[in-house]
Amino acid sequence: MNQIKPLDQVILIGANAHNHATKVVNKFGSRDSILYKLKEFSSSVPDFRRSDKGNIRHRLDDIIMLMILARASKCVGRTEIIEFGRYNLKKFRQLGMLKNGVPSEATLCRVEHGIDELALADRMQEFAELFHRRLYKAEGDKEIICVDGKAERGTVLDNGRNPDIVSAYSYNTGITLATEACREKSNEIKAVPRLIDKINISGKIVTADAMSMQKCIIDRIRENGGISL
Repeated sequence: MNQIKPLDQVILIGANAHNHATKVVNKFGSRDSILYKLKEFSSSVPDFRRSDKGNIRHRLDDIIMLMILARASKCVGRTEIIEFGRYNLKKFRQLGMLKNGVPSEATLCRVEHGIDELALADRMQEFAELFHRRLYKAEGDKEIICVDGKAERGTVLDNGRNPDIVSAYSYNTGITLATEACREKSNEIKAVPRLIDKINISGKIVTADAMSMQKCIIDRIRENGGISL
């Protein structure tokens, strides 16, 4: 199990070669702070639960914040997320969160399976783009977008395969800009054009492995103003 970190030492944006990192502090801070924007993002996710029935003890945005901050601290499973929440419960409560304590494993499971994944992904992309623009402006160099596909371990689809996820990663800022899922490894070729259409690549260098550098994909990159490598 990973060593549990205090909440004010959690790295919210992973440090890359250029050390773009922001630490979570025990207050939301100004409207421009990453933690404030993360709270705004969490609150924007539609609640799928029937709030007019049953005993809902935890706000959905509190649960989402807990899961994101725990995973930023390299807590993977639900057990580790719960331990992270208990370890930092006092600080969460100073933020006005988790007033009824840490959610159970069953609650985390229901939230993970109940949230509209596409709606969550769209809002997360908007959140990432906000800080991507800020960091890229500060960087100033020509941006490099890395396109790559990976199998998602620990998750199995109905066909018995691990889902393959294609992602667009900004080398300059260390932020994943967008992702696109494909059901079969061969469909990565079909998923990459959809991924490219999700982001602005005009004037940027786009890199990918041999599988993704098909003529149709290179043409799509050039149509969108990017430079393929």
